[in-house]
Amino acid sequence: SKYYLTEQQAQAILDLRLQKLTGLEHEKLLDEYKELLEQIAELLHILGSADRLMEVIREELELIRDQFGDERRTEITANSADIN
Repeated sequence: SKYYLTEQQAQAILDLRLQKLTGLEHEKLLDEYKELLEQIAELLHILGSADRLMEVIREELELIRDQFGDERRTEITANSADIN
């Protein structure tokens, strides 16, 4: 049950596989390129709009608050006599 291929047949199979791999890699690169163009467009929009910039800052600060915010552990008072 061994397969015997001529050198020409083996090379044709290798070329076909290489062509498929190259096509897949090309497709991945195009997808990545499209994503980068979308990111660039969004970043330019942020830079060009003060409202959008403030919205992004607010969203990022809310994320930070949700991730790292916790209840205050000390009480803040107006009485400065407690400080030595």
